[in-house]
Amino acid sequence: MFKVIIGCAVIFSVVCMLLAVAPFTPAILGSFIMLLFAGGIGYKGYLQSSLILLLINTLAVIGSPAINSGNTNALLFLPTLFIVSFGGIF
Repeated sequence: MFKVIIGCAVIFSVVCMLLAVAPFTPAILGSFIMLLFAGGIGYKGYLQSSLILLLINTLAVIGSPAINSGNTNALLFLPTLFIVSFGGIF
């Protein structure tokens, strides 16, 4: 059952990555949620699935033109999110 959930999360992440190329804000929010999910399943021991989710969603967040790099709050939010995501895998 858990593998089905991980498979659906990967499909959702790919869709969010494709939609995040255009500044579609709900897709970026979905990528943020999937980054946290990747950290959680990495902590549970599903490292390969977690690394795949981390790769897809990191590309979606970094490649999105909707990320405002001039806003200090946005720049402080991203490292915090990535610390939680990568921390679950480590």
